Amino acid sequence: MKNSLNGNWSGWSVEVRNAERTEYFSLPVDSGQEFTPNANAGSDNFTKNPSSLLIIEDAPVHSVIISHIARKLEFTTTVAPSYEAACKVLRERQFDCVTLDLGLGEHAGLDVLRYLSTIECKAQFIVVSHSDKDVCNDMVELGRALDLNVYDSVQKPIDLGMLRDSLALIQLQSLPTKSAG
Repeated sequence: MKNSLNGNWSGWSVEVRNAERTEYFSLPVDSGQEFTPNANAGSDNFTKNPSSLLIIEDAPVHSVIISHIARKLEFTTTVAPSYEAACKVLRERQFDCVTLDLGLGEHAGLDVLRYLSTIECKAQFIVVSHSDKDVCNDMVELGRALDLNVYDSVQKPIDLGMLRDSLALIQLQSLPTKSAG
C-alpha cells in the first residue's frame, strides 16, 4: 500500500509468489481515490465487506479445498452441491464470485451457465473441471458468449496456487471505491 501526504491510503499493491517462492511479481492497484483504513460504517470513507463466493461443487473434498482457500482471502463462502441447490441459492442471493464444477451428477456445468445467463448473474466465474484444458477453455468462451463474466478456468486436481491467485485478483477487482458524494 502507498500513502498520500496526509497519511490516508491511496492505492494497493498485491505481491504474488509461486509455491516454490522463486517467481515474484507485484501488481499495483490504484483506485485514484483516497480512503481511510478502519473507517466508521457511517462515514463516507471506504469500508471493505468480505466478497462472497458461491462454490458449485458436488465433491465434498473439492468444496472444502476451495472454501478453505477462499476464506483465507476473506471471502464468505456458500456451497451448492447440485444444480438444484445452486439455482435455489442464486434466486435468493447475489455473489461476487462463483466457482463452477462442470460435472454435477445429472446436470452439467453448461446447465448452470445457461441458468446464470437467464438470471443475468453479474458475478465473476471460475470454471473448475476434470476436463482437459481445451474443454475448460471452450466452457470459458461459451460462458462469455452467454454474457457471463467468466474470469478463468482451473483444472482438477486443483492447482491451489492458481486458484488462490485467481480469487485474490477477483477480490481486488471487487473492492468498493469511495462514493463521489
